[in-house]
Amino acid sequence: MVQPTGILSEGARRVWRHQRILWWFFSANLVLAAFGTVPVDRAVGRVVDHSLYSERLYRGFDLSAFVELAANPDVALGSKFSGSLLFAFIFVVFALFLTGGILETYRADRKPATADFFHACGVFFWRWVRLLIGLLIVLTPITIAASGLATWSDSLSHDAPQEKLGFWVEVAGLLLVTLLMMAVRLWFDMAQVHAVAEDKRSMLRAVARSFRLTCRNFGSLFWMYFRISFLAWLGLAAGLLIWIKIPAQRVGLSFAVLEIALLWWIGTRLWQRASETVWYERLSPAPAMMTAWPEPDVFAPSVPAASSEGQI
Repeated sequence: MVQPTGILSEGARRVWRHQRILWWFFSANLVLAAFGTVPVDRAVGRVVDHSLYSERLYRGFDLSAFVELAANPDVALGSKFSGSLLFAFIFVVFALFLTGGILETYRADRKPATADFFHACGVFFWRWVRLLIGLLIVLTPITIAASGLATWSDSLSHDAPQEKLGFWVEVAGLLLVTLLMMAVRLWFDMAQVHAVAEDKRSMLRAVARSFRLTCRNFGSLFWMYFRISFLAWLGLAAGLLIWIKIPAQRVGLSFAVLEIALLWWIGTRLWQRASETVWYERLSPAPAMMTAWPEPDVFAPSVPAASSEGQI
């Protein structure tokens, strides 16, 4: 079993050293979110700008006013959300595309040229698409079981002699489903790390190998993964708690607090990926791991430092 000593600190060091990746993610999310709010902003603005809704929502979040606004046929929030979801989908594809370059950067622990970074992104992108399909297939029965458990707990709440039996069944089921989903996500995370480290083309073999690897070392891996996840949720909850306490008129401050919470969320996710890479390196440090970056041509003429490519 891999010793966990120093893995989290080394993962944090690599995230900090390659912090441009974090700012890329944050900037892309900010830009796409801004575009995603345009359809809703236009629809709501036509109604709210010249009505009492604006006063009721500006002075504080009035739930009844929001429900009335959402039900207004001139607003039709449901139809506008489809346009916003398009930008959310674009961000998911963008994040999936960058994953190969990110893992390769954390594995090599050096600043790659921009062309090399995007070369790694392109090499692994379709492999990640196949892996994502596999992840959705594995999560489907867990989702179905969670739905069935929720239905069962509702029936117990009405029919069971114990008043709170349905509630406790629902809580226990929610914890179990959450742990299962975290374990599955960790499993497929390690499949990505393994595929990058060994340059695996077959995602089925990568999934099988990572399954055995995760099962044999589940304690150390999950403890590492869980601690960062806990900090991620703790930071997000703290950010939301502070945001709720901010007066509605302080729009700039509210925006800043939410963006800091988002930055923390993205940073902790990258911390997980870097720590997983470090863990894998310590498991098998002997083999010379493959790289998706093209090796430099030893016969190529030297290029002056002033004209070299920018680095990430």
